[in-house]
Amino acid sequence: MVWLMSSCLGDDNYSYEYELARNCQIASFTLANDSITELSNVKFTIDQLSGLIFNIDSLPYGTVMGKAVCTIQYANSSAVSSIQVMQEAVGDTIEWNASDSLDFSQPVRFVVWAYDGTVSKTYETKINIHQLVPDTMEWSLYATNLTAQTMKEQRVVHHTYQGQECYFLYGEPAGTDLPYRLYYAPANNLAKWTEIPLEGLPPGQIYIPQLREYEGVLYVPSAIGTLYQSTDGQQWKAVRNTPHVSYLIGGINEEEYQGSVLATIVEENGTLHFSAMDENQQWAVGDEVPAGFPLTGFGYENFYSMYHEYLMIVGGRTADNQLVNSAWATLDGKSWALLTDENAHYFERMEGPMVKAYDDKIYLIGGIDAAGKAYKDIYETIDKGVSWARVDSMIILPEVYRERGFGTLIVGDDQYLNIIGGKMSSRGNVMQEIWRGRINRLVYDLK
Repeated sequence: MVWLMSSCLGDDNYSYEYELARNCQIASFTLANDSITELSNVKFTIDQLSGLIFNIDSLPYGTVMGKAVCTIQYANSSAVSSIQVMQEAVGDTIEWNASDSLDFSQPVRFVVWAYDGTVSKTYETKINIHQLVPDTMEWSLYATNLTAQTMKEQRVVHHTYQGQECYFLYGEPAGTDLPYRLYYAPANNLAKWTEIPLEGLPPGQIYIPQLREYEGVLYVPSAIGTLYQSTDGQQWKAVRNTPHVSYLIGGINEEEYQGSVLATIVEENGTLHFSAMDENQQWAVGDEVPAGFPLTGFGYENFYSMYHEYLMIVGGRTADNQLVNSAWATLDGKSWALLTDENAHYFERMEGPMVKAYDDKIYLIGGIDAAGKAYKDIYETIDKGVSWARVDSMIILPEVYRERGFGTLIVGDDQYLNIIGGKMSSRGNVMQEIWRGRINRLVYDLK
């Protein structure tokens, strides 16, 4: 019975102190500074268990944090007798009157005392500020020696291998009529490429740079107009009952107001026509290919506009062996529209430009001009290929990056833009390396 009475008395003391401490809790915290207008809108998180006050969304890069007016609300203001403040930037401890501004350039500690003068609760406040320039892209050499063989042509496509999301790298070894090679890498580790068997592609007859994915199946044209397909990426076979497929351009996905198609160029009676194959391998022939349309060496990408998906190609070489600096687009594969003005000169006439949608824009990187000069310039379009502007700061490639064209651009779930391979000349061999960069601002979005 005595034990029970003692226990109850102990619980009463514990409850009394706990209630005092709870009343001392900071319930809300705000800051204001006339020179930092966005500061008053910053939401602060209060971790009652660890006694931390912080802003999850960091202030913009370059914010200079100094003195600010602090407004605090407590769980029970009548239970608070005094507040001690320790400012690391100042180096002293003061009795705070709840109105004087405080220096938040370094952490500030608040000690909230209850009215009895024996119970207190301590909080440490830290203001988070982005430490990276948001719109800068940091580039680095990510991987080298991707394959054991030197390749003269290469193509990287997204695929699934053994139930795992990955990328396939198809290569044509330097030499004469050597068998094509296939490597794969997990999507989350592009530095590790492993060779796997490849069968069914006749050596010396396949145009590897025009290998495309469409509706989960891979396709590639041959020099004699045969179209090859593979569902697993390793076993290939010729597609029956097709027209003479001279060139493969790319796939267009199904949307609410359109079906999916694989855009190609076929030959009929000695004339080249645009053509589209649907998912049932039914073919529809469209317009005759105009003289200024590129057949090889173009960069390509898909974009969405006005409830439709479009396929765009940029640069490349025409049937009469001329390089172009134009952009074209289609939504059905059977008819194409010139996006750029005929008299525009946004970038050099080139082949092998690398094109990819990234950060709500479409980027064009590199390419090789008619004189054989390779570039590493980056261009961007914000109007779906109608106009292009050269990027001269923030995301430019470093000096040690070698100019190139004919590489593959891919964007991973980690928001890195990867440049895989590429050649310094149209007839040169493929560089076995990966460069990658990521806009700093996109790192914050991943958190």
